[in-house]
Amino acid sequence: MRLSRYRFRVAAVAVCLTALCVLAGVVAARVYHGVILTGLVAGAAVAAFAVGFLLRNKPSWLSAVVSFWGLAAYLLGSFALTGDGTEPLPQVVVDAIVNAVPRTLTALIPVEPAPDTVGVPVFLTWLAAGLACELAIRYGRTLLGCLPPTLLYAAGLYLVGPNAGPAVAATVAYCVVAGAALAVTSAPPSRRPDRDAQVDGGVPKRSATLIGSVVGATVLLVAVAVLAPMATRLVTTSPGDPRELVEPPQLTDIDLNPLVRIGEWAKYPEQELFLAELDGDATMRLAVLTEYDGVTWQAGGDFRTAGSVLPGSGEGGFSAEVEIIELGGKLVPAVADPATVTDMQVAVNLDTRCLLTPDGLATGDRYTVGSDPLTVDPAGAENARVDLSDQVSVAIPPGTPEIMTMIAEYITTTYDTPHARAQGLADFLSQHYAFDAEAPSGHDYPSLEFFLEASVEAGGQRGTSEQFAAAYAVLARLVGLPTRVVVGFDVPGGASTVTAAQGRAWPEVAFEGVGWVPFDPMPAAGVAPVPPQETLEQLEEEPTEEPEESQGAGEAEDYNDPALENEDGDFDTEAAVADEGIPAWVWWVLGAIALACVPPALKVRRRLRRRRRLQRGTPAERVAGAWAEVLGAAARAGVKVGPHATAEEAAAQVSTLEAGIDGLPGLVNQAAFAPGSVDGADAEAAGRIATGFERLTRTRVRRWRRFLT
Repeated sequence: MRLSRYRFRVAAVAVCLTALCVLAGVVAARVYHGVILTGLVAGAAVAAFAVGFLLRNKPSWLSAVVSFWGLAAYLLGSFALTGDGTEPLPQVVVDAIVNAVPRTLTALIPVEPAPDTVGVPVFLTWLAAGLACELAIRYGRTLLGCLPPTLLYAAGLYLVGPNAGPAVAATVAYCVVAGAALAVTSAPPSRRPDRDAQVDGGVPKRSATLIGSVVGATVLLVAVAVLAPMATRLVTTSPGDPRELVEPPQLTDIDLNPLVRIGEWAKYPEQELFLAELDGDATMRLAVLTEYDGVTWQAGGDFRTAGSVLPGSGEGGFSAEVEIIELGGKLVPAVADPATVTDMQVAVNLDTRCLLTPDGLATGDRYTVGSDPLTVDPAGAENARVDLSDQVSVAIPPGTPEIMTMIAEYITTTYDTPHARAQGLADFLSQHYAFDAEAPSGHDYPSLEFFLEASVEAGGQRGTSEQFAAAYAVLARLVGLPTRVVVGFDVPGGASTVTAAQGRAWPEVAFEGVGWVPFDPMPAAGVAPVPPQETLEQLEEEPTEEPEESQGAGEAEDYNDPALENEDGDFDTEAAVADEGIPAWVWWVLGAIALACVPPALKVRRRLRRRRRLQRGTPAERVAGAWAEVLGAAARAGVKVGPHATAEEAAAQVSTLEAGIDGLPGLVNQAAFAPGSVDGADAEAAGRIATGFERLTRTRVRRWRRFLT
């Protein structure tokens, strides 16, 4: 009977602890795509516990060796199951082991099960299950055996972070299983019978430990069921995301500013970049640039490692198969909005939905992108307001060239609605400037100023789509339109070879309820441009209304005084107020007087504090105040007493100042431990000691401190 009961306990504990490891793995698998990781962690828990359970009566070193090789075999199978088969298995294993932790933490949600993202959960689950088996089964310490699964459970919650809801059901189930394991805890090794031992019959007495375990598990379950919803409502902050601790994939120099590649492509239009097979005509985006500092356009946000299924996307019904020829860099061309990517490891920018491959593009690389093509209704933008939710898209760096201000003023004066201004600006650039494949690359302020203002003879007023898109984006921001610049390719449907001639840049404007609407500022082929000076000079020559003459007598105040205008020609109210305000020298005098009042104020403050400490309160409080005065005077003289030092220890440190405080430490201890025994005479004596000590140590205080206090 005893042997059967023991075997039942061991089996029950083994099942419960295995279930705990499975639950811990399931919690982490909530941020993974599909059920592959759930199956892998469950299999790892069962396999690790089975190894330890079968070898529980063998030497511990044998169990450790077998468990190690079992883990290696299981990881190898996991890598083979989640790999795509395009690379040799040894290379996959090495890459997964080296990059397991950073790629697991940088992967976007939902995480795609891959060799480098399943290795960490499988390894930790196996390790937790193996340790739990050794502690609970071999050594009979069930409570201690629950620790590894609990740590694994906490690690799973940390991995998930704020990317999933509260795991209330899993937590309740975890507590129930843990309580069951404690309730049927196995006997210690000293009471464990051998497999072939003869055990006397009889019904053993009910164990108090069993009753306590059942009661404890019940109380724990009720507490979790009742308090968990209340605790959830009290939490007002989301947990930290461990992905913020890992540096995301970085761009190379060629990808930091992809807009400059337009000039190179324009000079070598026959260069073959990649092969593409699309379901229909589409524009493939390479980069979306939103931040401009007056020198370069760059993409905002970070790239986060993603699996084959990208977060926040649809089904990806529009397919594009790509084979790289000479594109280079890390940015991956794709039809917006990409939803799935196969045969290539990518990272995605959640702000712009652009793709990047951490390993860089190489000749012969193949991948397939499933996209949900973005549909824009240009007619819906005609009466829509601009979307100003992103301040980056309207930011204008200082130093705007004057020619840009003139063009922006012309657009603002000529057109009324946001869409009309956006289209009018595109028409202005296309009618007044020409395309030139040999134009020098550059889109900083000096380059754009040369492009917009320099004469044709000097090489100005001509450029590639780099200058047209960059100039449009800055000018549109000057008239209040949120803009960004996109670099990509026009690709026909079917199979084709995409050359450099198909690469271009174009601006987009954000409208509420419509999204980003592209505009084309490029000139039509064969149309001679009109010099922009002719149009801008007409604006300057338009007559302006003369101000009405004052009907009153005498000379009226000149409100158009140039001294009251700012750099943009607007009335500078701050300058006017400054002219009529208090003179600057008055503020300097007031500041000097306030500064001179600081030392007297500090001296008065300190004397008032000393009077309060030595003359107010009970005798015990006055003794404590005298002690505070002594410690303060010692600190000003250069001897700082620690806050945890006793009165005797403090007196020993203060004695280095050669100013006696005999009798005060005893009064301090008496006031602290027997305050009722201290009378007024003791308080006065303590005050005299403190005053004398401060007078004797004042010569040791630095002069600037004596001046202030």
